[in-house]
Amino acid sequence: MPLLEISGVQVNFPFTPYPCQVDYMSKVLTCLQKNQNGVLESPTGTGKTLSLLCASLAWQESRKAQVELTKQAGLAALVSSSANDAGNVNVDRLKASLQTASGASWGSDEFFVPKIIYASRTHSQLSQAVQELKRTAYNSVKSSVIGSREQLCIHQQVQKLTSNTAKVNLCRVKVAARHCHFYNNIEGFKKNGDARKIVGNVVDIEDIVKIGHKTKTCPYYMARELKTDADIVFMPYNYLLDNKSRKAHGVELQGSIIIFDEAHNLEKICEESASFDLSSLDLATAIEETTKLAERVAELSSLETEFSQVDDSAIVPEFTLEDIIRLKKTLLEMEENLDAIDIMNSAQGKTLPGGYMFEFLAKVNINWTTKSLLLDVLDKMSTFLSNDGNSALSTKGAGLSKFADCLKIVFSQEPKEYTTLTTHQKLLSEHFKVHVQKKQAESYNKKKIDSWSTSANNEGRKERILSYWCFSPGHTMKDLLAHGVKVIILTSGTLSPLDSFTMEMQIPFPVQLENPHVIEKSQVWLGTLCKGPDGTVLNSEYKNRSNETYQRSLGNTIMNFARIVPNGLLVFFPSYPVMDNCIEKWKATNQWNVITQYKPVIVEPKGKTLFDEAMDEYYTKVSDPNLNGAIFMAVCRGKVSEGLDFADTNGRAVMITGLPFPPRFDPRVQLKMDFLRENKHKFKGLNENTWYRQQATRAVNQAIGRVIRHNKDFGAIVLCDTRFSSFENRNSLPSWVREQAQVYETFGQALKDVIAFFKEAEKNFPCGMPRPVKSGQEQSVVSGASFDPSFTRRSQSRNHVAVEYERASSVACHIPGLRNSTEEEETLCKQYAKPKLIEKSKKRSLLEALESTEDLSVGAPETSTQNHQSQSQFQMPTYQPPVKKLPGKQKKIKLKENSPTEIIVSASATEMRTKIEQTKSKMAHETSLSYITEVKAVLNKELYKRFSDVLNKYLRERQIHDVVPVLADLFTHSPENHHLFKKFFRFVRQEDKQYYARTCYELTGLSCGYKPSQNDSNSLLDKNTPRVGDDVVTSITKTGHVNRWGSISR
Repeated sequence: MPLLEISGVQVNFPFTPYPCQVDYMSKVLTCLQKNQNGVLESPTGTGKTLSLLCASLAWQESRKAQVELTKQAGLAALVSSSANDAGNVNVDRLKASLQTASGASWGSDEFFVPKIIYASRTHSQLSQAVQELKRTAYNSVKSSVIGSREQLCIHQQVQKLTSNTAKVNLCRVKVAARHCHFYNNIEGFKKNGDARKIVGNVVDIEDIVKIGHKTKTCPYYMARELKTDADIVFMPYNYLLDNKSRKAHGVELQGSIIIFDEAHNLEKICEESASFDLSSLDLATAIEETTKLAERVAELSSLETEFSQVDDSAIVPEFTLEDIIRLKKTLLEMEENLDAIDIMNSAQGKTLPGGYMFEFLAKVNINWTTKSLLLDVLDKMSTFLSNDGNSALSTKGAGLSKFADCLKIVFSQEPKEYTTLTTHQKLLSEHFKVHVQKKQAESYNKKKIDSWSTSANNEGRKERILSYWCFSPGHTMKDLLAHGVKVIILTSGTLSPLDSFTMEMQIPFPVQLENPHVIEKSQVWLGTLCKGPDGTVLNSEYKNRSNETYQRSLGNTIMNFARIVPNGLLVFFPSYPVMDNCIEKWKATNQWNVITQYKPVIVEPKGKTLFDEAMDEYYTKVSDPNLNGAIFMAVCRGKVSEGLDFADTNGRAVMITGLPFPPRFDPRVQLKMDFLRENKHKFKGLNENTWYRQQATRAVNQAIGRVIRHNKDFGAIVLCDTRFSSFENRNSLPSWVREQAQVYETFGQALKDVIAFFKEAEKNFPCGMPRPVKSGQEQSVVSGASFDPSFTRRSQSRNHVAVEYERASSVACHIPGLRNSTEEEETLCKQYAKPKLIEKSKKRSLLEALESTEDLSVGAPETSTQNHQSQSQFQMPTYQPPVKKLPGKQKKIKLKENSPTEIIVSASATEMRTKIEQTKSKMAHETSLSYITEVKAVLNKELYKRFSDVLNKYLRERQIHDVVPVLADLFTHSPENHHLFKKFFRFVRQEDKQYYARTCYELTGLSCGYKPSQNDSNSLLDKNTPRVGDDVVTSITKTGHVNRWGSISR
């Protein structure tokens, strides 16, 4: 591994770094050496996590060496007063070197080495970071990962509980009573100091759980034990930002260095960690729990004799009946006071200043003096209810736990010394607003899924919600510094603009960086589509997103890109409701079936378990050699857009269908904008409108980051909303793609450019071969966005088998029509199981083909094969179920050199509209038989007879005006059949082609590629030739049918 010297620190890096990685590590070291906060942006795929870990741990090693040298020098001075001069010179040089590496802000006489706390949004992102650490030279440092009991507890009785609160309480009871043998075994490790020896140095949650099962020890408390001597601790955001979670997990901040990776949504998480929603139903639940609790305690008191003789396993209440009665009285008064708040506008609710919360609680005697005693009682009652097997309550203390959590948030920051309570409450209130609203009856059975919406329960009753919302992320960040944190580093791929981002944090960030990408310009394509294939403007704004014409055009846009994008395609919608509405409409109009013909579609679910299954299914389908990849439809700000692995074939293109603005009329969004307007003097350069736009653009940029995951990856970014063409929105795109952004007013040109991009990209950046997975080989949960692409997937299901697949040799596997050389034609891609190239059949007349197909039996092998191999000139082959290979020897078809072959072309008619003549020469002619087969597939027996009759009539009478009305009636009602109307052009007599081409264009919008000859009078129709727009021939009526003169009704 290369040893680099950066800012005086020796950094071991796995390979020769790119200049942007050196710059990034230099900024990290500057933060650590100068004790300064930093905000560092580096695009996804630039090795950000790897650089961050190597730089910070290299600095920590230098600091350790400095501290150890100081200790040894001090001991040497005590032992011998006459030290060797030469030795002193060497020691002084080493001291100076280590002082430079550690930084002048760290005193050389201090014996303190700061602990690094590495935080990310999810445990999967933390797993990715741990896997990166294992691959570095720093895999010998001591680490630990903090998780919840839900992830780490292996006690079967605790695991069976569904509520996390119930799990916590039951665990505490069993530990306190020493009834958990897993925890009891931890005590032995503590005495012998064997925990680190057994577990190892660098460990992940899965590692700890596996060792816990093997050694019969508690993984949860094992992780907490490993934290004490760890050099670096991994944990999710909320364990750091939430004060009550921090205390529960024993996280010490004094003197620590905190790194927030994937910090693009940190400001929102800071606000949410200091906020809560308490409904009248929550209060009613807590009141009901106190009633049942009083009955249970009274029952136990009446059985005093039996109670005193119970064994140690019995749960004894640590509170009195008087405590219960006092608490119930408090809750009842709070419920009355909440109902008494006058809400003039029931739709918008009522907003009050943040200080009102202290007044509201003071009315029931809850204040800074009484809160500690009350919280202690609430904790004991919740624990008793969740572990009392005789209790009939299904809530298991959930109401009381919710009430306690709310109080902990309100009283999270104790007053500083010499600060009055009034002053302290006033300072806190500046960051908060209190909002009271009525919950609408019709929304009770609709779970809110928008991440910006307030939380709510699903009970079928009217209730009020008391909300205490924080609108200043700086409130939480300042609290971290107040606990003695030395350095805070925020990093992500999408933080720009940095000025407004740091402004919201309300703490100084002297060190800043906006890094470029490590990829070349030829590895990414970005285009904004202003219109769909039918010319409809693509605009997903609120007033237009439910428009059926827009939804149909968007569906056709996705369908066209599903045809030409190889492998995995990600489609992001602004929100779940928008996505669900579009999918519902597409299924109702059969567009969904058309899309799934080209790629199977997986839709992002809302539950965690369902989501894991969906990801497994997507990875499996993408790597299935019998499929043409897959589509994953998801939402911006959802799980798919956050740090999951879509490297290489898993994500060859990303489509963004709209700007994901927060819901403007949501009370919380409105109050946030009001807060910024009222405090504009604190947030200079960040007003409410700027903030509102940034929420959308950052979500878009995060989704865009899915397409490039390492330095050899490539992909396309398609922005399907005309609003992206504005200067403001283009300027908000990531800096590494901003200059390449192109705006397309015509759909066909965009499709043509994407095809050319993939053709060139796969030549220059061929996919690497998959790594073979050995039997029993351990696979990581998340394959990191590293410089060594991953090709294997691991499912969380028990019976999952790792998938291995062969690489696609070129994009021509997906788009055979792009092949323009004999060598490419001979290269068959096993991954996509396309049909073998066959000799081109002798051209036959349409009537001969008609007679031939009528003689063939339906479903005969010859017909099936011919249909599969002979596709339309402008239509991709539809998805066919894979045909299993029969055992035994197979016949091989050897193609003669220079023999004509039939090529399956994958371009749509729209993409070739502008330059069809340039590409037509590269495409093979379609046989008449294939056209007849396609027609039979979409027409029933009666309609097919009409089609057959009109062809015979055209042969006899040569009257094109008798043919057009019938074909228009058969093929123009549904957009999916327009290509059949257009393709009939090649069977029209030469003298009728000009009229038919014009008719086809005006009826379907598709061009037949007609090129007029010199005898066509400058390509203008004769004045006597009927036109589709003429009143006599094509007058539009309201009957909805095509009359015998060829007119279309609407």
